[in-house]
Amino acid sequence: MIPAFEVASMLARALDAGGIPYAIGGAIALGVWSDPRSTYDVDINLFVEGAELERAFDVLEGAGVVLDRQRALAAAADGDVIVGRLAGMRVDVFAPSIPFSFEAMRTRRRVRGPLGEAAYLSPEASAVFKLLFFRAKDLVDVEKLLVVQGDAIDRAYIRRWLVEMMGDDDDRITAWDAMCARHP
Repeated sequence: MIPAFEVASMLARALDAGGIPYAIGGAIALGVWSDPRSTYDVDINLFVEGAELERAFDVLEGAGVVLDRQRALAAAADGDVIVGRLAGMRVDVFAPSIPFSFEAMRTRRRVRGPLGEAAYLSPEASAVFKLLFFRAKDLVDVEKLLVVQGDAIDRAYIRRWLVEMMGDDDDRITAWDAMCARHP
């Protein structure tokens, strides 16, 4: 099986060549901004809708991603993850489903790595998405990100977006505030 980072790099090159706006997310983006951890999937955020989403699927399929086109379109319409496979690796594709998706596009960053340059979710967007998922592993990831980034991460920005989407009394806000208090 090809390592996740290599799969992400292959897909980034294809999406760049196809002119499709994207950002690598998940554990791979986390590894750019924090302590890397192993992962067995690749998360790709696409910033296109409608016919452009179909064109993005064409690019992904041309790069070797196998996906069920009808199921992928239905998942995108429902705001669900689109699941594909490349060389045995799960590829999770996220189409815009909330207004923050386009904010994540605006704040994505291009980083040059050992396998070339690619667009990644910013540390802040990574934290927001992980807090929206709110799984135990995501909370660990966000806390590591907060520790490694220190003052470089915009804590107020993350909190503002979480409050805007979830409300002041959501458990995600409580968790974020507690992390910030532990790591001033």
